[in-house]
Amino acid sequence: MTIARDGLTALRTRMRLATPQEDLPLDADALPSARQVETTTILGRSNAVKRLQVPYRGQLLAGTALLDQLCRWVEAGVVEPDFAEAIAAVIGEPAALSLPGRTVVLLGAAAAMGPLAHLARWGADVVTIDVPVPSVQARIEQLVREGSGRAVVPRLRTRQDSGLSIDHELPETVAWLRSMLADMPGPVMAAHFYADGGTHVELTAAADLIAEEVCRARDDAALAYLATPTDSFLVPADAVRQARARWVDPHWNTLPRRALRTISGGKLFRRGFDTSSRDEAGAEWAVINTLVDVQGPNYALAKRVQRWRAVVAAADGITVSANVAPSAWTHSVTKNKTLAAVFRAAHHYGVEIFHPETASALMAAKLVADLSDLTPSRAAHPEALFSHDAAHGGLWRQPFTPHSALPVAALRGLLIRP
Repeated sequence: MTIARDGLTALRTRMRLATPQEDLPLDADALPSARQVETTTILGRSNAVKRLQVPYRGQLLAGTALLDQLCRWVEAGVVEPDFAEAIAAVIGEPAALSLPGRTVVLLGAAAAMGPLAHLARWGADVVTIDVPVPSVQARIEQLVREGSGRAVVPRLRTRQDSGLSIDHELPETVAWLRSMLADMPGPVMAAHFYADGGTHVELTAAADLIAEEVCRARDDAALAYLATPTDSFLVPADAVRQARARWVDPHWNTLPRRALRTISGGKLFRRGFDTSSRDEAGAEWAVINTLVDVQGPNYALAKRVQRWRAVVAAADGITVSANVAPSAWTHSVTKNKTLAAVFRAAHHYGVEIFHPETASALMAAKLVADLSDLTPSRAAHPEALFSHDAAHGGLWRQPFTPHSALPVAALRGLLIRP
């Protein structure tokens, strides 16, 4: 908790808001005057989808078929059992899909892994904030029109295109949201944006200020984040036990892998989870490191800031939905040749890479579960917020340390035609 609080303080004090006149502190009460923002409302044109449906490998899974697939994912170690339990709870409570009494403010509304398409289908009320780029705003409008919900969209009065860029138009975004909060039922600040390089950190700093401001103004506010599986996490004891069991299973620890481990002097296919320890409450944990160097330090920092805010907010009694999402074939991945190669070979190592439509549907349902109190209770440790109900795609239940298998997966993936 000290690391998280100090990290957020360091971000806020080191980052500055650049204006034509001067650099200002990143403080909601010290922002310059904002230009006027107008509001447009978009209404869906379809009937609400009143049951959870998840597209998967050419099928639309619902009901028993979806429950069976959740069981298969748990058995394969692709998702944690509590994640499947939370999704099953949503299947049994379809009225929760529209999030009655909540308004979800989507920062990065058009993101591939974002929940907009699904929330719109389910009839939820949303506020969409994304860059004022015609193609991006057209995608947002299309998704909302195809659904049954309602979306509120901002636009600078001096600009024709809808949208706000939270890094370049932070004063306008904060002022506009302040004006909306009084009439907004149960605001949920959901950050789903992505950007390359340092822009990702800038967006994250702006979004963190917005989140803090909304939580300060409304005691019923909630926060929502998607954590990347390519980070470091505490792993619960059940996952550690399965990983260790797989180490002695010849189906996993095959002769070729043992040979490569020997030839490489133990660098390849090295055993994972050699050690574990217990927290103050007596719960057993191990640590997994799945940070990927090719994603760079800006990405790592941006995602870590979101985790810091999530654990601090949860400790302060704020409702937080912060879930590890599975790796998916998004554009940010496919344009990176190394990651794309690893992903193509991932299934050989028990890791499932999801289609974005499948992953976003599952994570939108998990958001509903978290906001509707349908998620199983968590352990006391702050980092448990990300652990027991993660959808890590299989990374946590590997018998090998991820980095010791990555080079072989990358080489194997390069030999597979895209």
